Amino acid sequence: MTKCLYICAFTFRWIHSKWLLFLALPLSVYLDSPCSLEGAVLPMIISILFLVRYFHKIKDKKLIFGFLLFAWTIGMSSERWGVLGLHVFTGSIILWPLLVFLLGDRFPWLLVYPLAFFSTLIPDLFGAGTASHWQTGWFFGVGGAGFQDGLFLVPLKTATASAVLTLLQKWFRRQGLFTSPSFPDGL
Repeated sequence: MTKCLYICAFTFRWIHSKWLLFLALPLSVYLDSPCSLEGAVLPMIISILFLVRYFHKIKDKKLIFGFLLFAWTIGMSSERWGVLGLHVFTGSIILWPLLVFLLGDRFPWLLVYPLAFFSTLIPDLFGAGTASHWQTGWFFGVGGAGFQDGLFLVPLKTATASAVLTLLQKWFRRQGLFTSPSFPDGL
């Protein structure tokens, strides 16, 4: 009987220690933090939903992917660490609304939310890695400012600018001031 209790107690301690190790992992702590849920996880879920919903409506996928690589390059080459954390120039706040304005119906304006999010996320992850945080909980800096984080605010500002430019573009077309661009099919 005592041997059975000893085995049960040992098994419980082993399972409990593994559970504590799991809870101490950076990813589980990151997903448990309210600030990172607001700053990174919530925009990630919204981005995936918009991407699944509107990706098939893009007519110029190669062009959009090229501009996505360009936005990543701008972000990664312009980032710097300051007293308040990582500072990234998010060119996506200018780039994606401009493409919505120029491409018109060939590029759905709601797709700028996930593109702006991923244009900010990749340089943010790169900056966390270059600061040698890969080993010591680098997840904590990504989206850690919650509703004030760039991963939360940049896609919202970009989507707002795209909505305004979409309305402006439609008004320009009705007035005859802005005509639809004619791209060759191979572009």
